[in-house]
Amino acid sequence: MEEDAEIRLLEQKKLEALRKRIKASAPQPTREKTDREIVEGLLYDRGSEVLEAAYESYPVQTDAIVKEIASMIKNGRMAERISGGELYSVFRQIGLRFKLKTSIRVQDRGKLVDLSEKLTRIGEE
Repeated sequence: MEEDAEIRLLEQKKLEALRKRIKASAPQPTREKTDREIVEGLLYDRGSEVLEAAYESYPVQTDAIVKEIASMIKNGRMAERISGGELYSVFRQIGLRFKLKTSIRVQDRGKLVDLSEKLTRIGEE
C-alpha cells in the first residue's frame, strides 16, 4: 500500500513538472505592433528624429499620416525604407512645417567637430 502511495506521489510530481515545462514552452501571445512602431521600423537617416519633431509640433496630424503610411506598409503598397529627408518632404508637401535641429560638422584633426567650434579655434590661432 505504501508503495502505491509513493508511486502516485512520484507520478503527480512528474505530471506537475511536465505541465510546467509545457506551459513555459508554449508560445506567448505577441502583441500587435502599433502603427508608429511599424513606421519607425522602416525609418533611417534621421527619420525617427523627423517623426519625433513632427509629433511635437503637430501630434494629431502626424498620427493621421503615420496611420496612413502604416496601412500602406501592411497592404504591401510600400516596402522600401524611408529616409528622414523623404519623410520631412512628405510633411512639407502636406503643409506641416517644423524646425529640426541641424548642425554642420567638419573634420578637424581626424575628429568631427561643429563648424562653430572650428571657427572659434581658427579665430584663437
